[in-house]
Amino acid sequence: MAENRNSKNERAAAEAKTKLRRLLETETQLEAALKETRLDAKARIESARAAAEERVRMLEAQLASEDEQLRAEIALERDETINSIREHARTDTERLDNLDASKLDELARHVVDLLIGRQESGGRP
Repeated sequence: MAENRNSKNERAAAEAKTKLRRLLETETQLEAALKETRLDAKARIESARAAAEERVRMLEAQLASEDEQLRAEIALERDETINSIREHARTDTERLDNLDASKLDELARHVVDLLIGRQESGGRP
């Protein structure tokens, strides 16, 4: 019986060692998987960060381009408006320069009449 008991104890010890070995192997495998998962997560985060930074750079470049285009359009519109005003002023100046002396005298009398309020040329009392 003692032999039987020793045999059972040896089998139990062998089973315990086998279970412990499997547990240690599982723990080692889990640690390796965890390490690999962490490395993968780190790589994914770095990749996502790089993609986000590239997207920001692209948007900034697009905004800069649109800003430059808008500034050019505004400058063109400003220059066209200035040229239009200058052309109107030139036309008005030519028209006034081409008035004869009698017409200038008539206009001058009309302005004076307006200023002093005579009714002969449309001024108010």
